[in-house]
Amino acid sequence: MMNGKRVVIVGAGIAGLSAGLRLAEAGIRVTVVEKEGTVGGLARSFTYGDYVFDVGPHRFHTDDPEVLAFIKEALDGDFVLMPRSSGVWLFGRYHDWPLSIASLFKLPPRIILRVSRDLVARRRVPGPSFRDYIVERYGRTLYECFFREYTRKFLKRDPGEIHSDWARTGIDRAIIDKRLQMNTLFEVASRALIPRRVKTEFVYPGTGGIDAFSRALARRIEARGGEVRRGAPVEHIEIAEGRIRSVTTAGGATVPADLVVWTAPLDFLCRLAGLERPRLSYLSAVLYNVMVRGTLRLRYQWCYYGQEDLLFNRWSIPRHFRESTCPPGGTGIGVEVTCMRGDATWNDPERLAGRVASEMRAVGALGPDNAIEGIRIERIENVYPVYGLDYLGELEETERRLADLRNLVLLGRTGTFWYNNMDHSIQAGLECARDIVAHGGDGLRHVYARQDYATRL
Repeated sequence: MMNGKRVVIVGAGIAGLSAGLRLAEAGIRVTVVEKEGTVGGLARSFTYGDYVFDVGPHRFHTDDPEVLAFIKEALDGDFVLMPRSSGVWLFGRYHDWPLSIASLFKLPPRIILRVSRDLVARRRVPGPSFRDYIVERYGRTLYECFFREYTRKFLKRDPGEIHSDWARTGIDRAIIDKRLQMNTLFEVASRALIPRRVKTEFVYPGTGGIDAFSRALARRIEARGGEVRRGAPVEHIEIAEGRIRSVTTAGGATVPADLVVWTAPLDFLCRLAGLERPRLSYLSAVLYNVMVRGTLRLRYQWCYYGQEDLLFNRWSIPRHFRESTCPPGGTGIGVEVTCMRGDATWNDPERLAGRVASEMRAVGALGPDNAIEGIRIERIENVYPVYGLDYLGELEETERRLADLRNLVLLGRTGTFWYNNMDHSIQAGLECARDIVAHGGDGLRHVYARQDYATRL
């Protein structure tokens, strides 16, 4: 049992805080250490006056009753329900996303013909890559017209060098409601020809941004005697006899540890533990949070851009999640540009702000009446794990080496190298906490990740 013992959770994101709250409720001493000055991790928010921006289009959707109840309990009834509305810029115009047959018939005639041929002449393309997966399920035409260019632009790699798991995860994330299957062109067609009316609702906080959820979890942890240390990046871990004995943060504050739940990047953990750095990379992002006058013509909550001569990959409009995320007469639009930490975009994002603004006008996202009041730039590290062709073997080897630390548990999107959704992180955090409460530090799983939750998508 964990009576009198201390659990240290590295990272105050969705997974770490979910686990931390359940542990604190069980009377376990919990200390959460977070390098940023605020909680939320990749689901944190930025506030500039009356404008609120999230790190991309975050909102809650889950088929798990326990997770849904946990979300609503944390928000204490202060939430709104909304439908989904997302789009894609393709061949110089906007289409609803995911694509439907109606969308396909708005494509250029030569593309419609090629897509039709793909529909009736599918060929299995064996192979492990993203390219193989998309060509088999959506056909070569849609791969070449959208998926290839978007993926190359987004991940900074050729799709033939990306594992098919990225495609599986991406398709699942796009569809959201699993009652609507669109894993092949045949399913796209049958969805349009024999439509099934499915109401999909998202949960979003009633005040603040998506980080209202994480802030609520942190307050509840602290109310139960736990600690949430903000602005406390980890600088050292003490290891003795195959266990992490303590975690030291900036300024020399040391926290004794009977069990460590790690949700930060794996390569950083390996460096602290004196292990070989894994060949696993994370993609970062620069956010251009644009504040404009008036409302926007487009009603999408978010939209994708695969065209490689456009700088950005996606934008999202917080106002279309909840009106009060912007002042009267204003609208915020969060524009995302992926990059690698240390590259030219990361090091000098300000030089691209003018290009972002002009391209947003060129694609009609900003109209002539939308005067820009300001652009605030935020750098976000380690946003996406990059699934190279050999990532599974490298990840398994990394997990094997880290398993020698007997009181270490890996959790969360970054800590398990798992491109997941917030509800999956909550699921994993709750199950991790449940196991700790039931079994103490003995007999725990080392990793709470995809193999346990992928089948629940």
